[in-house]
Amino acid sequence: MQDARQAGQVSRWRPWRLPPEEEWRRNLYVVMVAVFTLFTGFFFVIPFLPLYIRQLGVTDPGDAALWAGVIFGVSPLLAGLLAPLWSSWAERHGRKPVMQRAALSFVFLIAAMAFVTNVYQLFGLRLLIGVFGGFSAMSVALASTIAPRDRVGEAVGLIQATQLASGIAAPLLGGIVVDAAGLKASFFLASALCLIGFLLITFGYHEEREQAGGPGRRGGEAALPLRALLRVPVFVGMLAAIFAIQFIDRSFGPLLPLYIGTLNAPAGLIGSISGLVLTLGAIAGSVASVAAGRLSSRLAPRPLLLGSLAAGAACCLPIAFVGQWWQLLIFRTLLGLLAGGALPLTYAIGGRALPGGAKMGAYGTLAGIGMIGGAVSPQVTGLLAKYASLRAIFVVDTALYLVVLAWVWWMLRPHPAATATLPTTPASAAPRDPTPAPGHD
Repeated sequence: MQDARQAGQVSRWRPWRLPPEEEWRRNLYVVMVAVFTLFTGFFFVIPFLPLYIRQLGVTDPGDAALWAGVIFGVSPLLAGLLAPLWSSWAERHGRKPVMQRAALSFVFLIAAMAFVTNVYQLFGLRLLIGVFGGFSAMSVALASTIAPRDRVGEAVGLIQATQLASGIAAPLLGGIVVDAAGLKASFFLASALCLIGFLLITFGYHEEREQAGGPGRRGGEAALPLRALLRVPVFVGMLAAIFAIQFIDRSFGPLLPLYIGTLNAPAGLIGSISGLVLTLGAIAGSVASVAAGRLSSRLAPRPLLLGSLAAGAACCLPIAFVGQWWQLLIFRTLLGLLAGGALPLTYAIGGRALPGGAKMGAYGTLAGIGMIGGAVSPQVTGLLAKYASLRAIFVVDTALYLVVLAWVWWMLRPHPAATATLPTTPASAAPRDPTPAPGHD
């Protein structure tokens, strides 16, 4: 009778469970919701830090842009440098504690920003966010490792789309809050949203035994050391592409409110207009990310990536020459729609072509390189704004799109012997997923 009751309990819960082959989606969905709440909190405050910097006494536009670049860049720079370390730690001790630590640090540090009295204190808090944060890199690395090899692009696309979707309404609402109640009120709201993300990870994410200190999902292969992966052309190509893509994507934030102020925008509505530009760009990028991720599981991702990079160059250059804020709005939206799928397409190539031993540490390194690209970008943007012009970064972005287009084409060309120098892992004799060889994606 007890066995019958247990069977009845199993049967009652079964409708709430995913099919065995789709179990990986459960944790992915939890992480997506947590990412949405945390990034919504970010977008309530981050786009408007240049305005906050001016409130803290930095009144010169060039100096404000330079400080904005430094303050924007320090957090992702440190988080990117530490991403391989946190990812390796998560492989040994569990992924959930790493994500909890990152989310909880945001709760306290973002709230503390409301109490700073000078730009140096603001810089210090952003530095601490980089040291204790890294949630973005962890979420991408996690999606890359829990998904089947041919679904990596789709999983990363969903994470990226979630990050972008959090920017659909948040910048617009944040701009309204900034204009109506001031920046300090938005810091407290952002902190509360990060607390919700922490609770979601704490109570919603299910840590499997093999995710905490044991072999991963993919057949128990031993993780390849980074030195071995650096001999794989497709991995090197991914490093360069992800760095460049994130560099371009993060180059807009530090100067957008300042640039809009030069494009005949009403002075009292700069915050709201900046939020609108970011919102439409996020909608376009989110749609492109999901579409690219799904297409990558059915089509070869390499030509899709090349097309995305070419379209990015074609849409980015006109932004440097617009004369009205509404023209910027149009081209920024087109850029997100046509080039927003580049990142999941890059991970899709890796999911199909990287060796089976490329696990959390490898994908954490890739995500960390992307964060470093995003960290360097605001600093370069600030320097260009101070010593050249606010428009210069868009010309640099266009050139970078063309350079990485040529780089990806050359590095990811057919290369049958790409894995010839790889060491043999303990599971090398295990059945492999039916994915193409490196370069044949």
